[in-house]
Amino acid sequence: MRDISREVLDKIKEEGIVPRPKRYFILRRSTVWILFCFSIILGSIACSTVIFRVKNAEWDLFHHFKGNLLEFLLIYTPYFWGIFMIFFSFIAYYYFRQTQGGYRFRAITIIILSLLISVAGGMGTYSAGITERMETVFEEKLPFYHGVSFHSRMVWMSPDKGLLAGRISDITKSGSFLLNDLDGNEWHINAEGAVWRGRLTPSTGLEIKLIGTRIGPNSFRADEVRPWHGRKNRGAKDRHN
Repeated sequence: MRDISREVLDKIKEEGIVPRPKRYFILRRSTVWILFCFSIILGSIACSTVIFRVKNAEWDLFHHFKGNLLEFLLIYTPYFWGIFMIFFSFIAYYYFRQTQGGYRFRAITIIILSLLISVAGGMGTYSAGITERMETVFEEKLPFYHGVSFHSRMVWMSPDKGLLAGRISDITKSGSFLLNDLDGNEWHINAEGAVWRGRLTPSTGLEIKLIGTRIGPNSFRADEVRPWHGRKNRGAKDRHN
């Protein structure tokens, strides 16, 4: 009759297996949970950015695309961040399965739960106004992020379609100012009678988007001025210059 206990002991001696201390397993479990939570946080950030971009997609600009719905959706749909959120939901699923008892749950249950937590976290982040600040930091500090927002920037660099964006470089007189566009070109802006969205006031260094009409090679008449970033419908007050 086989002595299984003896065989196991011989195998342990043969392969030099030594017992691991309890702290190893505690550290491993802690690391897995930290990575799971980190994945959820990143998914929440991605979700909050999706909400921010959809809320600020400026659907009223659709007529500038001459009815081309596909082009408009490709430019304004935050598919990059949507993919990012789904990706980290799968990462969260992977690490959750590594936790003690994680194997008991079905894969679809874990993935849906991860997505729901990310959505809830994203809504909270957006409601707190954190997403808007993150967008500004990303654009200023992360060079690769310009590629993510490239299409949106391209839309606002269409003066012949009545769209222009940039930074105010100088206030020339009441209702007029100089603007350096996103490509560094200088424009003379006539904003007399324009509607300023939000709580904007003309000031040097202010980043804005203009809706209006091109009236010369480097001249533009603005009918509406919007902040480059901002939740335009949340507590905003409009005023005429």
